[in-house]
Amino acid sequence: MEPPNDADLLPPLIDRVSFLVHRINAHLLRVTNPLLRKWRIDLIESRLLAVLFERGPLSAGEIVAIMALPQSTVSHQTKRLEKIGYVSRASGKQDSRMVITALTELGREIASEGSEISRTVTDQIREAIGDGELELVRAALKRVDAMLAPQGR
Repeated sequence: MEPPNDADLLPPLIDRVSFLVHRINAHLLRVTNPLLRKWRIDLIESRLLAVLFERGPLSAGEIVAIMALPQSTVSHQTKRLEKIGYVSRASGKQDSRMVITALTELGREIASEGSEISRTVTDQIREAIGDGELELVRAALKRVDAMLAPQGR
């Protein structure tokens, strides 16, 4: 049996791309959740509000596909956001089995204010990466996302 060559060896955990993505998300949670607490939401709920703010009313299935979250998580989060008055949920007009989630006026205000937090974090990321490499990093992450996404998405 031949010893593995350098290309076969995994880098230490701290240098693996998947672990770095995990750490970055953990840092984003740590930085943003305290800022979002005043609206009684967390980072995932903030992202859900942002999706609805950008795209308008969506079905649960569309939210699942966009956010890459399990159906049960999306259902739980939308019910919670409805309870605190940020979204409304209603049966679809053409298919009553489909649930459509939309922002309320208060939800639109929160999503808009949350965008300012996102802008601040994005500016910090841009500063760390540099404008010259930001588009390269974004394009590479989109390719990874597409590769890891379930087929048919």
